[in-house]
Amino acid sequence: MTSTTHAIFNGPLELGTRSSLILTALEKRFSLDDLVLLDYALLYSQDFEGPENLHPALPNHIAEIGHRREFLPESLSFFSKRGLISTHIEESGYYYSANQQTLHFVSCLKSEYYRKSWVRLSWLKSNYKYLLEQSFPKFNG
Repeated sequence: MTSTTHAIFNGPLELGTRSSLILTALEKRFSLDDLVLLDYALLYSQDFEGPENLHPALPNHIAEIGHRREFLPESLSFFSKRGLISTHIEESGYYYSANQQTLHFVSCLKSEYYRKSWVRLSWLKSNYKYLLEQSFPKFNG
């Protein structure tokens, strides 16, 4: 008998929730790879000359990008099936955006963690183009 374990931190629900916040705040369509990298920048904004990190900077936290790339598709699918984010299929791939339900969902998030996230989201909104164009290579998978 095998047992399935789910990560408490950076698990599918947390990743999907942060993606919902990013999509709502930035009001754009983003690819999976873009969301992976924006989520990383949201958590470790200080590494990019932004506000204090949302998560503590553990040694080798750059490895978290691979974890996000593996588990974010499950999160986006979960949120999309429930109408909490919109999925768009284009010639160049899948893209995700916020919708009215996303806005309703994120407006219910009241914890200190999510209040702190909004400070970083404001910074992310002002810097996302630079971060995506300059700071991160695109994945090939």
